Amino acid sequence: MGKCRFSRYAQPFLSLAVFCCLSAQAQTPTPPVAKLQSLAELKAPSSAPRALKIQAWKTLAGTKVLFIQTSELPMFDVLVSFAAGSARDPQHPALAATTFSLLNEGIQGMGLAQINETFDSLGARLDMGISQDRTSFSMRSLSAPQKREPALQLFAQILGQPLLADDALQRVKNELQERLAYQQQDPATQVFQGMRELLFNGHPYAQATYGTTQDLATLTREQVQAFHKAHYHADNAQITLVGDLTLEQAQGLSLQISNSLPPKPTTLTVPDAPVTPSTAASRHIEHALSQTHLVLTQPGVSRQHPDYAALRVANLIFAGGSFGSRLMKELRGKRGLTYSVSMDTADKQWANPTVIYLQTQPQFSEGTLTLIKRLFRDYLHTGPTPQELDDAKRLILGSTALASASNAQILSGLSEISRHELPFDLDFSAHQAQSLTVEQIKAALKRHYNAERWSVVTLGPTTTQQALPEPVDRPGLGMCRAEEQIVAS
Repeated sequence: MGKCRFSRYAQPFLSLAVFCCLSAQAQTPTPPVAKLQSLAELKAPSSAPRALKIQAWKTLAGTKVLFIQTSELPMFDVLVSFAAGSARDPQHPALAATTFSLLNEGIQGMGLAQINETFDSLGARLDMGISQDRTSFSMRSLSAPQKREPALQLFAQILGQPLLADDALQRVKNELQERLAYQQQDPATQVFQGMRELLFNGHPYAQATYGTTQDLATLTREQVQAFHKAHYHADNAQITLVGDLTLEQAQGLSLQISNSLPPKPTTLTVPDAPVTPSTAASRHIEHALSQTHLVLTQPGVSRQHPDYAALRVANLIFAGGSFGSRLMKELRGKRGLTYSVSMDTADKQWANPTVIYLQTQPQFSEGTLTLIKRLFRDYLHTGPTPQELDDAKRLILGSTALASASNAQILSGLSEISRHELPFDLDFSAHQAQSLTVEQIKAALKRHYNAERWSVVTLGPTTTQQALPEPVDRPGLGMCRAEEQIVAS
């Protein structure tokens, strides 16, 4: 197996432009109490500095790198992502997923089985992911040089010098055909695909991430090779690193990956997302199920938008998935209409719809939809209560500390910072949320949402509708609450 070359630059480390180093913050956990209490009775945890310094640089080839050193365990995690998702080639919606799936199928002298065996023997693990915008490849390895160096060499070859062989192409096609066949039978996949088609008609976002069976059948090796050359180059890559590495080791590692990638060509362009229509649209997908899937959506904001933090908190309060959200109280707590409901804004490059998703009994689907719209109309008018905002802030603070408990979680936070060009602070979003007021959230809701603009997709059987059950107050369903007599052990 050939070694990665540094001869492209006479002095590799001089090609690194270190442009910023900032400290991330953490939250000190709340001390234990004698018994469980309402969130309203607990003081907000205080903030304290966390010894996690984000260091950043960019290689001359154009690869942006973020690194945090942690020394608790003798291992490291590296994630390399590319703007190479399914929206990158509108004419061939299956091409991105096919290329992505082929990368670990073979390099010079090694097939898929040998690659897996080599990683296993080194104690390393490879993970891969694809979305409509990006693909990602992460590796966890031991930090010891005799383990790290061969694992890194193999990882870099997979990204930069894959064989993309004909026999592997046919195997990948068969696997993707099976995945598409499964997705065509999966209700949740179908209802969200229906939502994308409703919102993004004429844009690549309307296509499934894994494409279509028709496009998949006609793809050639030459198309795959051209897509890899166009999108898997150093200027289109972002690297995030966390673990037991020195700064010099991390810089060398990033250079080895960057230098292994093809040179930058002229990349394909992606059409702008269409302007979302001002009038709401709806679609029903008939399916014989015991539950009806409901998706309500309207335009949201990008991750960089000044109102993102306010809307994130607003969504959490209205239908964030916790027992304390308004929809959970009304739909599950009082009426037993659903097991869970969620509300979130998509993380896309060109358009970010805000989506409410739940399942309910078919005979209550229309009534549930009407109730959600009415509750949201009231929410736009009044905004959250001070108590709801305080509860949401505490929930965000508590989840922030847990979200950076492991190297993999820190890696995910770094990747988000890199992808959206956010401040170099792992707790930036939490800090934004803590400063929000009820009036700020109410103003952001009115600026971006409209009670009459929900587009709706339903999937389930057509059946006679019934009146919703009368609401019944059930005390104790709130966020993180317990009966007075329950005492923590």
